[in-house]
Amino acid sequence: MSYENFATRIPINAVSKTAGATASGIIDTFLPNCGPARWCTIDVIATTADVVSNKPTVLKLQEGETTDATSMVNIAGFVGGTDFTIPNANTAATAALQNGYKFNVDLRARKRYLQVVYSPQTTQVVSAIANLSMAGSSPTTAAKANAMTLAEG
Repeated sequence: MSYENFATRIPINAVSKTAGATASGIIDTFLPNCGPARWCTIDVIATTADVVSNKPTVLKLQEGETTDATSMVNIAGFVGGTDFTIPNANTAATAALQNGYKFNVDLRARKRYLQVVYSPQTTQVVSAIANLSMAGSSPTTAAKANAMTLAEG
């Protein structure tokens, strides 16, 4: 299996949002010289919250055929509060599980663009990282993963 058909996107790059504000970013699932990616893993990471009830009010994925955010529609199965329960926020920076949320998306039936949307209840810094691939398994070298380094256990 060839792993050169792998790409990382950063749709939300460590942005601070106040209560009720929205952080969102669009992911192009088309891989140059390869075509549409087959799968995508999206990690949304937020800083610790003051109280456990300060979980996000919005956490979802949308899709569309253009990059116009107003044309995006929710993807069934990926809407927090409707399709899954958004867990309480973590308040301890030393806890094993931090405020991280993962979406694994089979892209074969999806539109070209995905949009991740996150709204906090209190001011938080949020990031989102998407890894797209044509392969059925993960890359084995940093170069194949399109990264500066790759650690494996």
